[in-house]
Amino acid sequence: MRASEIIADLRTVAETLYFPMKMVGFRDHQQDMHLCPHEERQQTCPHELDKSDPNYVDYEVTLERERQANLHLDFPHAQVTLYLS
Repeated sequence: MRASEIIADLRTVAETLYFPMKMVGFRDHQQDMHLCPHEERQQTCPHELDKSDPNYVDYEVTLERERQANLHLDFPHAQVTLYLS
């Protein structure tokens, strides 16, 4: 038996365990995907820039500022991190 790697399943588990918190972002390291407030506004992602770029902003910092994320859960078997608020 293998644990689920599906983001929807991981979200359900996280939101159930940490109710009433809700998912406000995720990063899938395996597929290099994330839920980005900047992309939703059709802006350039500042966390996709090179870390030496002065406009670089870490993804976690973006979620803390814009979505009030205050908890991140790592699922190392799926290489996924979920952020809850």
